[in-house]
Parts: sequence; C-alpha cells; structure tokens
Amino acid sequence: MTTEKMSVESGEQFTRLLLQNQKRIWGLILSLVPCGSDADDVLQETCAVMWRKYCDFEPGTDFAAWGLKIARFQVMSYYSRRKSERARLSADVIEAVAVRFAAPDQENRFSDRSAALKDCLTKLKSVQFDTLHRRYDEGQSVEEIAEEMNVSIHAIYKRLDRTYQQLHGCITNRLSQQEHLA
Repeated sequence: MTTEKMSVESGEQFTRLLLQNQKRIWGLILSLVPCGSDADDVLQETCAVMWRKYCDFEPGTDFAAWGLKIARFQVMSYYSRRKSERARLSADVIEAVAVRFAAPDQENRFSDRSAALKDCLTKLKSVQFDTLHRRYDEGQSVEEIAEEMNVSIHAIYKRLDRTYQQLHGCITNRLSQQEHLA
C-alpha cells in the first residue's frame, strides 16, 4: 500500500474517531475555559495536536481518553500563557475536571446535561440570555457589557450570578425528573 493511500485512510479514521468524541473533548475545554472564543481556539489547537500525534495513538485503545489528555494539556498551556490574568485554574482543578470527563458514563451524562441546558436557556429572560451571549459567545468583559448596556459593573455581576443560579436550579430539576422517569 502506498504511503499516500495509508495517509488518506489514516485521515479518514482520525476524522471518524474525532467526530465520535468531539462533544466530550469540547465539553472538557468549555468547562475549563470560560470565554467562548478562547475555548474555540483551545479546541482547534487540541485537534491540531491530536492530528500531529495521531501516529502515536494505538488503535483499539480509548480515543476519547487520549484526546481528553491532550485537551487537558492544551488548557494548561492556555492558562500558562495568561499567568497575569486573575481567573486562573490550578493544575489540580484541571486534572479533577478531566478525570470526571474521562469516566465511561460521562458521555451520556454530558448529553443529558447539554439537553437540559439548552432547554433551560430558552426559559431565560431576554436580558439574561443577551448578557450570557455577550459574555461567553462574544467573549466580552463584564466592564464592556456594563458599558454597552448602560448599567453598573456590579449590576452585571449580580445578573450573571442570578442567571447561573437559575440555570443550575433548572438543570438540576430537569436531570432529577429524568432520573425519576428512568
């Protein structure tokens, strides 16, 4: 078999495995990197590293665990480049979250939580959703959001806190309802 044909087959196999496990990898990154655009960058770099190191992956082993390990290192690299920023996670916290995402039943839990989150987001007031969108999808700072919405920084922090509490309660309620039905 030619090297070119092996490369194409290898690329196809990598793509299939990545697509099967991308939600878990993305979930880990998103849980550790609060800014959506930064999380996108970390995911892209993780996928690039995974492709470069794919020749080291042993077929038949757990691709998700391998990808999560690379993602964990990319998250740590992200935080080491931002040492001067206030919001910084310790290596222990990153490791603990990565271990939870690597659990075998985590894929189903992630799907359930993701579905619950989507449903709960639709129940937010428009100002709450807009604030979350600006903060996480657009990556704006609290100061920028406050300025654009013509409110105090303190008001934005309170709005975000109340929104997080509301989402947490809604998600917890949805998941407990699913458990009772199962």
